[in-house]
Amino acid sequence: MLEQLIEYYDNGNKSQFAKRLGITPQGVSTWMSRNTYDSELIFAKCENVNAEWLLAGKGSMLRTEEVPSVMEKADPAVEVISFTEDNTVTIPIVEISVAAGTAGFPNPNYIEAVDGIKLPASMLHRHAQYYCVRVKGDSMAPTILDSSYVVVRLLDRAEWEDLRDQHVYVISDLDGRSYLKRLKNRFHEHGFVTCMSDNPDKVNYGNFNLMENEINSILYAEFYISAKMPNIHETYYKKVGELEDKYDVLQEQMNMVLKKINLRNP
Repeated sequence: MLEQLIEYYDNGNKSQFAKRLGITPQGVSTWMSRNTYDSELIFAKCENVNAEWLLAGKGSMLRTEEVPSVMEKADPAVEVISFTEDNTVTIPIVEISVAAGTAGFPNPNYIEAVDGIKLPASMLHRHAQYYCVRVKGDSMAPTILDSSYVVVRLLDRAEWEDLRDQHVYVISDLDGRSYLKRLKNRFHEHGFVTCMSDNPDKVNYGNFNLMENEINSILYAEFYISAKMPNIHETYYKKVGELEDKYDVLQEQMNMVLKKINLRNP
């Protein structure tokens, strides 16, 4: 039974299950070796467990097997957002660190959302957990601007190897740091991803790598919401203008050099 609980609530991760209960991983291992457990603690920390199943092994593991009608299956490790009668979904607006920390969140069935936005259900994956995060900083400018919003979808670990190159993701490491970056997928060849900023200032926004065993969670950025339409052409035109200015300076310097050469060689 304990193995089923760990698999359901924390994807088979004993350490995460121990963290959920507020005990040590060794305590969970001891329960498993002795085929015993603290049923009252499990009732308190594992929402919706069927008492009859836990105490007597009868019936289903959960008090109800019902799931939202439009979802075939919900990820047990995250809060499921229900669809409304008007066929929309309310996406909670949370801090990027909260969304990125979902895979290791102490109680992922309760996340305090400061607000929410509604999206048509037809735009979303039917099984997935979504968050709307506010962008802070200019690392992804000019494509994703400071104070704009990005709707992200939590990926299962099995999806990591299929990350799409040059697409935008929210990624967090095991130390709790969270990033909104464009990724290069190098899991197959080298076991890491390269995190890249769109900001051309590579001195302050340089690329870096994260090994697979350093990553806590990855969320795919599916929608971008901003009050200001990003003007990528403006950035490129500025670069062209800077190059033209440099060309003019170089041309003038070359003309001066040629004049001096002509004066010395009449």
